[in-house]
Amino acid sequence: MRLHCFICATVAFPDDLEADLKHHGYFLHAQVAAFQKTGVPLTLIQNGCEFPSLGFPVLRNPVPKSLAYNYLLCDANCAGDYWVFLPEDCRITQEGWEAVRKRNGRACFSMAKDPKCLVCRKGIFDGLPPQIRAACDLNFLGKEISHLLVRGELDQQGFHCITPDWAQVSKDPPLWSNRYFEMIPGVHPNINRNLKLPALDDYGVSGYKASRAKIEQIYAKIVASSLDKMEADALACKELISKYGPILTEIPYEP
Repeated sequence: MRLHCFICATVAFPDDLEADLKHHGYFLHAQVAAFQKTGVPLTLIQNGCEFPSLGFPVLRNPVPKSLAYNYLLCDANCAGDYWVFLPEDCRITQEGWEAVRKRNGRACFSMAKDPKCLVCRKGIFDGLPPQIRAACDLNFLGKEISHLLVRGELDQQGFHCITPDWAQVSKDPPLWSNRYFEMIPGVHPNINRNLKLPALDDYGVSGYKASRAKIEQIYAKIVASSLDKMEADALACKELISKYGPILTEIPYEP
């Protein structure tokens, strides 16, 4: 079982680059100490941010991409048999890595009840329909919504949690820690809020506790309002298209 881990760091403080740099540096140093014992190749995903990588390979998205897009990025760039998606503020315990290796042959699984950390066989999204791939590139869907786009494909492959105490909700560090998976102590900002990305909470729905019709209605509102903004941003560039279109192949000569 050849593993390839991708640690995803998304811009956390878009209006304070110094604070953002310190934030990512803190968590990366905490990860390095843990990874020295694993022997697992590591690649950083710098999702709308940039910071010293301490020599690790980097995949850099110049703008923050949705969670589902970054899952597809891991699948496309995996250099092993399996890829591990790990948020920068979380890490797998030594017992957790041992548990992962014992699951060789399974298609996909999570390390916690809340699937922040995924382990998937390379190529798991090869059959993903084109319309879902296109939706994965809708960056405005954020963390809460976008990962559901690929959940159906994972469920078809038997997606499950491997942690015996999977129902455990830890309070220190906050939420979802267990024997296989832990959150690194520190500041855990609300990325959706900081990047002004939509969440169902904005519409009075918490934890998806609403009817399917209600959730679909809210999702349609989110897409419509976000596409309106995208249209406005695109139309604001129309003068560039009209100005530079006619001279597309007429770059001035200089000796």
